[in-house]
Amino acid sequence: MVAPLPPYHRGGIERVVGELTQRLSRDHDADVQVWSGTLGHAQTCDWQGVHVRTYRTSRRVGYASLKLFSDLKRSAQDFDVIHAHGSNTLMPLMGALAAAATPLVISPYFHPQASNKLLATVKPLFESTLDALALRKATKIICISETEAELVRNRFPTAHKLSIIYSGVNAEEIQSVKPYEFDGQLILYVGRLEQYKNIHRVIEAVAYLPQRFVFYIIGEGPYRNHLETQIRNCGLSDRVKLLGVCSDATLFEWLKTSALLVNLSEIESFGITVLEAVAAGTPALVNDKLGLRELARHFDGAVFSIPVEAVSARELAETIRDVAGIDIGLVDLNDFRWDRIVAQTLDAYKEARNASARA
Repeated sequence: MVAPLPPYHRGGIERVVGELTQRLSRDHDADVQVWSGTLGHAQTCDWQGVHVRTYRTSRRVGYASLKLFSDLKRSAQDFDVIHAHGSNTLMPLMGALAAAATPLVISPYFHPQASNKLLATVKPLFESTLDALALRKATKIICISETEAELVRNRFPTAHKLSIIYSGVNAEEIQSVKPYEFDGQLILYVGRLEQYKNIHRVIEAVAYLPQRFVFYIIGEGPYRNHLETQIRNCGLSDRVKLLGVCSDATLFEWLKTSALLVNLSEIESFGITVLEAVAAGTPALVNDKLGLRELARHFDGAVFSIPVEAVSARELAETIRDVAGIDIGLVDLNDFRWDRIVAQTLDAYKEARNASARA
């Protein structure tokens, strides 16, 4: 596995890489390694039975590392499959250039638009050159939703390589935890703090909600300072809290405590935190766009969508009040079990090896 950051880092890609590698190693007797960038010190270690090798890098260079590339190119023939993650980074490109005859699988996590104006200026060129090259060299492409698969098909001639394998959820672990004792109704956001996530829209809506509603935000990111200023300016410091990052166990407790999870992001191809909320018995309110819209349609009655750009803060508040605390019951999450997803991924690896042998 070649990934932007190691599997013990917080993030959607890291969650997928971590779950896949642990289970492949433990349940399928696979020799699995994760090679990734790191924002800290480079190291080699064993993590949950998986060999992890990290290389010093930064977000500004797409998490790329010349040392990682040279090591991967030199060692590519030692692997049966190379699986590169994250088309918004340079990891798939490095995998494509280093793989040689080794079958290459790419999980793009493709976004149709950039997360900020600066990236928007270079994204079309990046897509038409670097992304196109990596996906052309891939033996197999794994998309995490129907939405993502459609986006990739529409931009690249890759339909014959595509498989759709959802991300998963540890439903039993989440259901086993107990909620906190909590007075009032808790709205929860979990994820990176970025402007396109529309966390600020929820803060605006809190001002129109009854005092019993509070909003807790779990995560870190470059938009934190703006959110802190907004909270102070709106006089909501006693009702809106930034909790930073937390462990999975703590996250699951907050999910079980919440009356509603919100994810109003503009460019998600999926939404693992939405799955986790549903597993916890907590309804979710999402933006009526892309992968979040797909989840709302899949989990009708548990995940609700709203066109965020078209509603006022007052209208958003009314929707939050209407859906918060709804009893969604026990939702069928069979399609999102990690053991099923790992088996499907292993089948994709076998298909990639067979296709590479035929070529």
